[in-house]
Amino acid sequence: MPEEIQAVIAYRRDHPDIGYRKLAWQMVDENVACLSETAVYNVLSEHGMLHGWARANVDPAEKEYRHKPKYPHQHWHTDIAYIKIQGIFYFLIMVLDGYSRMLLGWELMTDMLGSSVEVFIQKVKEKYPHVKPKLIHDNGSQFISLDFVRLVQTLEIQQVRTRRNHPQTNGKIERMNGTTKNEAIRPAAPSSYQEAIEILKNWEFQYNYQRLHAGISYLRPADMFFGRGNQILNERVQKLEIARSNRKQKNREAMVDVQIIH
Repeated sequence: MPEEIQAVIAYRRDHPDIGYRKLAWQMVDENVACLSETAVYNVLSEHGMLHGWARANVDPAEKEYRHKPKYPHQHWHTDIAYIKIQGIFYFLIMVLDGYSRMLLGWELMTDMLGSSVEVFIQKVKEKYPHVKPKLIHDNGSQFISLDFVRLVQTLEIQQVRTRRNHPQTNGKIERMNGTTKNEAIRPAAPSSYQEAIEILKNWEFQYNYQRLHAGISYLRPADMFFGRGNQILNERVQKLEIARSNRKQKNREAMVDVQIIH
Protein backbone atom coordinates (compact mmCIF):
# COMPACT_ATOMS: atom_id res chain seq x y z
CA MET A 1 0.00 0.00 0.00
CA PRO A 2 1.20 3.59 -0.63
CA GLU A 3 1.21 4.39 3.09
CA GLU A 4 3.36 1.32 3.76
CA ILE A 5 5.85 2.37 1.10
CA GLN A 6 6.11 5.82 2.67
CA ALA A 7 6.57 4.24 6.11
CA VAL A 8 9.45 2.12 4.81
CA ILE A 9 11.10 5.12 3.16
CA ALA A 10 10.77 7.25 6.29
CA TYR A 11 12.08 4.47 8.52
CA ARG A 12 14.99 3.87 6.18
CA ARG A 13 15.98 7.53 6.41
CA ASP A 14 16.15 7.20 10.19
CA HIS A 15 18.10 3.91 9.95
CA PRO A 16 20.42 4.26 6.93
CA ASP A 17 23.17 1.87 8.00
CA ILE A 18 21.43 -1.44 8.68
CA GLY A 19 20.62 -4.24 6.24
CA TYR A 20 17.21 -4.57 4.62
CA ARG A 21 16.49 -7.89 6.36
CA LYS A 22 17.07 -6.46 9.80
CA LEU A 23 15.13 -3.36 8.76
CA ALA A 24 12.16 -5.51 7.74
CA TRP A 25 11.87 -7.34 11.05
CA GLN A 26 12.60 -4.24 13.09
CA MET A 27 9.64 -2.52 11.41
CA VAL A 28 7.43 -5.54 12.08
CA ASP A 29 8.40 -5.60 15.75
CA GLU A 30 7.75 -1.85 16.09
CA ASN A 31 4.49 -2.01 14.07
CA VAL A 32 5.81 0.45 11.51
CA ALA A 33 5.13 -1.71 8.45
CA CYS A 34 4.43 -5.44 8.26
CA LEU A 35 6.20 -6.45 5.07
CA SER A 36 8.35 -9.40 4.08
CA GLU A 37 12.10 -9.08 3.55
CA THR A 38 11.56 -9.27 -0.22
CA ALA A 39 8.95 -6.51 -0.18
CA VAL A 40 11.23 -4.24 1.83
CA TYR A 41 14.11 -4.97 -0.53
CA ASN A 42 11.93 -4.08 -3.54
CA VAL A 43 10.78 -0.80 -2.00
CA LEU A 44 14.32 0.24 -1.09
CA SER A 45 15.63 -0.83 -4.50
CA GLU A 46 12.96 1.12 -6.39
CA HIS A 47 13.78 4.26 -4.39
CA GLY A 48 17.56 3.89 -4.57
CA MET A 49 17.92 3.34 -0.84
CA LEU A 50 19.99 0.14 -0.72
CA HIS A 51 23.34 1.93 -0.78
CA GLY A 52 23.70 2.17 3.00
CA TRP A 53 23.06 -1.55 3.38
CA ALA A 54 25.62 -2.42 0.71
CA ARG A 55 28.34 -0.53 2.54
CA ALA A 56 27.40 -1.67 6.02
CA ASN A 57 27.39 -5.41 5.34
CA VAL A 58 30.71 -6.00 3.64
CA ASP A 59 31.85 -8.76 5.95
CA PRO A 60 33.08 -12.16 4.74
CA ALA A 61 31.06 -15.05 6.10
CA GLU A 62 32.73 -17.48 8.45
CA LYS A 63 31.70 -21.06 9.07
CA GLU A 64 29.75 -21.78 12.21
CA TYR A 65 31.38 -23.88 14.87
CA ARG A 66 30.73 -27.43 13.71
CA HIS A 67 28.61 -28.46 16.73
CA LYS A 68 25.74 -26.02 17.01
CA PRO A 69 24.39 -25.57 20.55
CA LYS A 70 20.74 -26.35 21.19
CA TYR A 71 20.14 -24.42 24.43
CA PRO A 72 21.65 -21.58 26.51
CA HIS A 73 24.87 -22.27 28.42
CA GLN A 74 25.81 -25.25 26.28
CA HIS A 75 28.64 -23.32 24.61
CA TRP A 76 30.45 -20.29 25.98
CA HIS A 77 32.85 -18.46 23.67
CA THR A 78 35.64 -16.24 24.94
CA ASP A 79 38.52 -14.25 23.50
CA ILE A 80 40.70 -11.22 24.20
CA ALA A 81 40.61 -8.22 21.85
CA TYR A 82 42.93 -5.22 21.78
CA ILE A 83 41.32 -1.81 22.37
CA LYS A 84 43.45 1.30 21.80
CA ILE A 85 42.43 4.45 23.69
CA GLN A 86 44.50 7.61 23.37
CA GLY A 87 47.55 5.61 22.40
CA ILE A 88 47.22 3.11 25.27
CA PHE A 89 46.27 -0.54 24.67
CA TYR A 90 43.67 -2.20 26.86
CA PHE A 91 42.34 -5.74 26.63
CA LEU A 92 38.64 -6.50 26.22
CA ILE A 93 37.61 -9.99 27.26
CA MET A 94 34.05 -11.22 26.77
CA VAL A 95 32.02 -14.39 27.26
CA LEU A 96 29.31 -14.99 24.65
CA ASP A 97 26.58 -17.62 24.87
CA GLY A 98 26.80 -19.62 21.64
CA TYR A 99 23.11 -20.49 21.41
CA SER A 100 21.49 -17.12 22.09
CA ARG A 101 24.47 -14.82 21.30
CA MET A 102 23.81 -13.23 24.71
CA LEU A 103 26.78 -11.31 26.08
CA LEU A 104 27.16 -12.92 29.51
CA GLY A 105 30.03 -10.82 30.78
CA TRP A 106 32.90 -8.55 29.78
CA GLU A 107 35.80 -6.66 31.29
CA LEU A 108 38.19 -4.06 29.93
CA MET A 109 41.48 -5.16 31.48
CA THR A 110 44.65 -3.13 31.86
CA ASP A 111 46.71 -6.29 31.40
CA MET A 112 46.22 -9.74 29.91
CA LEU A 113 47.82 -11.80 32.66
CA GLY A 114 46.55 -15.29 33.31
CA SER A 115 45.42 -14.29 36.80
CA SER A 116 43.23 -11.48 35.39
CA VAL A 117 41.58 -13.88 32.96
CA GLU A 118 40.98 -16.40 35.74
CA VAL A 119 39.29 -13.80 37.95
CA PHE A 120 37.05 -12.73 35.07
CA ILE A 121 35.94 -16.27 34.18
CA GLN A 122 35.20 -16.95 37.82
CA LYS A 123 33.01 -13.82 38.02
CA VAL A 124 30.99 -14.89 35.00
CA LYS A 125 30.51 -18.39 36.37
CA GLU A 126 29.33 -16.98 39.71
CA LYS A 127 26.44 -15.33 37.85
CA TYR A 128 25.34 -18.76 36.62
CA PRO A 129 26.46 -21.16 39.35
CA HIS A 130 24.44 -24.19 38.25
CA VAL A 131 25.42 -24.39 34.59
CA LYS A 132 28.17 -26.62 33.20
CA PRO A 133 29.15 -25.08 29.86
CA LYS A 134 31.83 -25.92 27.34
CA LEU A 135 34.22 -22.96 27.16
CA ILE A 136 35.48 -22.48 23.60
CA HIS A 137 38.68 -20.46 23.30
CA ASP A 138 41.91 -20.23 21.36
CA ASN A 139 45.26 -21.53 22.54
CA GLY A 140 46.36 -18.31 24.22
CA SER A 141 48.79 -18.74 27.08
CA GLN A 142 46.18 -17.51 29.58
CA PHE A 143 43.83 -20.36 28.69
CA ILE A 144 46.28 -23.26 28.64
CA SER A 145 48.12 -22.56 31.88
CA LEU A 146 47.95 -25.12 34.65
CA ASP A 147 46.23 -22.62 36.97
CA PHE A 148 43.48 -21.98 34.43
CA VAL A 149 42.98 -25.70 33.82
CA ARG A 150 42.56 -26.26 37.55
CA LEU A 151 40.15 -23.34 37.83
CA VAL A 152 37.77 -24.52 35.11
CA GLN A 153 37.80 -28.01 36.52
CA THR A 154 36.74 -26.60 39.88
CA LEU A 155 34.02 -24.52 38.20
CA GLU A 156 32.76 -27.59 36.27
CA ILE A 157 33.57 -26.00 32.93
CA GLN A 158 34.80 -28.15 30.07
CA GLN A 159 37.46 -26.59 27.84
CA VAL A 160 37.25 -26.78 24.05
CA ARG A 161 40.33 -25.42 22.31
CA THR A 162 40.07 -24.16 18.76
CA ARG A 163 42.40 -25.28 16.01
CA ARG A 164 45.64 -23.36 15.75
CA ASN A 165 45.64 -20.60 13.13
CA HIS A 166 41.95 -21.26 12.45
CA PRO A 167 39.87 -18.53 14.15
CA GLN A 168 36.73 -19.56 12.23
CA THR A 169 36.14 -22.35 14.75
CA ASN A 170 35.51 -19.63 17.32
CA GLY A 171 33.88 -17.32 14.79
CA LYS A 172 31.02 -16.17 17.02
CA ILE A 173 33.30 -14.37 19.48
CA GLU A 174 35.57 -13.20 16.65
CA ARG A 175 32.57 -11.51 15.02
CA MET A 176 31.50 -10.14 18.39
CA ASN A 177 34.91 -8.52 18.83
CA GLY A 178 34.60 -6.86 15.43
CA THR A 179 31.01 -5.77 16.02
CA THR A 180 31.88 -4.21 19.38
CA LYS A 181 34.73 -2.24 17.87
CA ASN A 182 32.79 -1.15 14.78
CA GLU A 183 29.48 -0.29 16.45
CA ALA A 184 30.53 0.86 19.92
CA ILE A 185 34.19 1.78 20.39
CA ARG A 186 35.17 3.37 17.07
CA PRO A 187 32.05 5.53 16.54
CA ALA A 188 32.18 6.87 20.12
CA ALA A 189 35.99 7.30 20.11
CA PRO A 190 36.44 7.29 23.91
CA SER A 191 39.07 9.66 25.26
CA SER A 192 39.69 7.78 28.51
CA TYR A 193 39.48 4.35 30.08
CA GLN A 194 36.45 5.35 32.20
CA GLU A 195 34.63 6.72 29.17
CA ALA A 196 35.24 3.43 27.37
CA ILE A 197 33.75 1.57 30.33
CA GLU A 198 30.55 3.63 30.13
CA ILE A 199 30.33 3.11 26.38
CA LEU A 200 30.67 -0.65 26.82
CA LYS A 201 28.01 -0.70 29.55
CA ASN A 202 25.54 1.02 27.23
CA TRP A 203 26.60 -1.23 24.37
CA GLU A 204 25.99 -4.38 26.44
CA PHE A 205 22.36 -3.36 27.06
CA GLN A 206 21.81 -2.30 23.46
CA TYR A 207 23.35 -5.49 22.08
CA ASN A 208 21.52 -7.89 24.41
CA TYR A 209 18.09 -6.25 24.52
CA GLN A 210 17.65 -3.96 21.49
CA ARG A 211 19.83 -4.95 18.53
CA LEU A 212 18.47 -7.51 16.05
CA HIS A 213 21.00 -10.26 15.37
CA ALA A 214 21.29 -11.75 11.88
CA GLY A 215 22.62 -15.06 13.24
CA ILE A 216 19.45 -15.81 15.22
CA SER A 217 16.70 -14.97 12.70
CA TYR A 218 16.90 -11.25 13.47
CA LEU A 219 15.87 -11.73 17.06
CA ARG A 220 17.50 -10.07 20.03
CA PRO A 221 19.92 -12.19 22.09
CA ALA A 222 17.72 -11.77 25.17
CA ASP A 223 14.75 -13.16 23.21
CA MET A 224 16.64 -16.39 22.59
CA PHE A 225 18.28 -16.53 26.01
CA PHE A 226 14.98 -16.20 27.89
CA GLY A 227 13.01 -18.48 25.55
CA ARG A 228 10.88 -15.84 23.81
CA GLY A 229 12.24 -16.49 20.32
CA ASN A 230 9.51 -18.74 18.91
CA GLN A 231 6.77 -16.52 20.33
CA ILE A 232 8.21 -13.46 18.58
CA LEU A 233 8.69 -15.34 15.31
CA ASN A 234 5.06 -16.52 15.45
CA GLU A 235 3.88 -12.97 16.19
CA ARG A 236 5.80 -11.73 13.14
CA VAL A 237 4.10 -14.32 10.92
CA GLN A 238 0.69 -13.29 12.27
CA LYS A 239 1.43 -9.59 11.68
CA LEU A 240 2.44 -10.30 8.09
CA GLU A 241 -0.73 -12.34 7.49
CA ILE A 242 -2.96 -9.62 8.97
CA ALA A 243 -1.20 -6.96 6.90
CA ARG A 244 -1.68 -9.00 3.69
CA SER A 245 -5.35 -9.50 4.52
CA ASN A 246 -5.80 -5.78 5.15
CA ARG A 247 -4.14 -4.91 1.85
CA LYS A 248 -6.40 -7.31 -0.04
CA GLN A 249 -9.48 -5.83 1.65
CA LYS A 250 -8.43 -2.27 0.82
CA ASN A 251 -7.71 -3.24 -2.77
CA ARG A 252 -11.17 -4.85 -3.08
CA GLU A 253 -12.82 -1.75 -1.63
CA ALA A 254 -10.87 0.43 -4.04
CA MET A 255 -12.06 -1.68 -6.99
CA VAL A 256 -15.68 -1.38 -5.83
CA ASP A 257 -15.34 2.41 -5.56
CA VAL A 258 -13.94 2.57 -9.10
CA GLN A 259 -16.81 0.47 -10.44
CA ILE A 260 -19.39 2.68 -8.71
CA ILE A 261 -17.83 5.82 -10.20
CA HIS A 262 -17.97 4.35 -13.70
